[in-house]
Amino acid sequence: MKNFILLISLVSIVFSSCKTDFELNAPYKETMVIYGFLNANDSVQYIRISKGFLGEGNALIMAQQSDSINYADVLNVRMEEIVNGNVINTFVLSRVDTIPKEAGLFAYPYQVYYRLSNHNLNAIALYRLTAENRETGYKATSITRVVNDIVNITNPSIAEVNFASTGQFSVKFSPVNNGRIYDLVIRFHYTEDSSGVLSYHFVDWNFPDQFTSGSTDIIFPYARQDFYAILASSIPYKSGVSRTVGNAAMGFPAIEFRMIAGTEDLYTYQQLNSASNTSLQDPPLFTTVENGLGLFTSRLIHLEFRNMTQKSIDSLEQGQFTRDLF
Repeated sequence: MKNFILLISLVSIVFSSCKTDFELNAPYKETMVIYGFLNANDSVQYIRISKGFLGEGNALIMAQQSDSINYADVLNVRMEEIVNGNVINTFVLSRVDTIPKEAGLFAYPYQVYYRLSNHNLNAIALYRLTAENRETGYKATSITRVVNDIVNITNPSIAEVNFASTGQFSVKFSPVNNGRIYDLVIRFHYTEDSSGVLSYHFVDWNFPDQFTSGSTDIIFPYARQDFYAILASSIPYKSGVSRTVGNAAMGFPAIEFRMIAGTEDLYTYQQLNSASNTSLQDPPLFTTVENGLGLFTSRLIHLEFRNMTQKSIDSLEQGQFTRDLF
């Protein structure tokens, strides 16, 4: 959820004016900005719906005003589940304004979301989101398929991961329905003991996104020794602190594979905004919302856990990169 809120804040900036002071030369036109990422592995879905705001004065100051970006309780938000062209379910989303937000560019400490609870998404369905302002009659809609399937890691195929050997290795898994862009994070869990006080930490090893339009396996290659180099650059030395692998409190072993699959719309959005980061031009406006702005799409987050082999733990404790840390 934290990553979702961060993404919403970042993409909202795309639709904000680059000028901090301006005069409004045209009558106000209501525009909804909608962001939602349906996750088939979650029983609760959150949709962010805000105003595209304009006004006279400083836009950065207006962004701090809740009523400049958040709708009051005037929206009817529903999501229809469509199979073979027929609406088989209609869900009314509830308004939630108690999710905390850290201080920053946009209004805080809370943001407004619309929530769908206790429903498992249908792998073969389309989902149509409709948000309507009861006071003005303004309405915006968007539709998406769901990234939904069982992710099958075919490599490593055993319960333990070996980082101690030299040379190349790879994580390989099968593609999922409606998945086009794939991301992998290898998360290393560890525990710190400071005079009997335990704390739990992790380091993320992020891999570049991969795009596929076919049914071939997704392969993320890596050099095994890079694992230890990344830990060495991410974990500080602490005198008097001992460390062990894994998170016993949560029952997590040392290694967590986090596979993320997204739709082609999500891929297109990321490509356009990545290109804009390397040039002085604003990114082309990309939206999946009819009569509005934003991105309503789907992504799947799948987690699998593995232990480290004893040789890998020995290398962690005695190897050149991390022997002073464990």
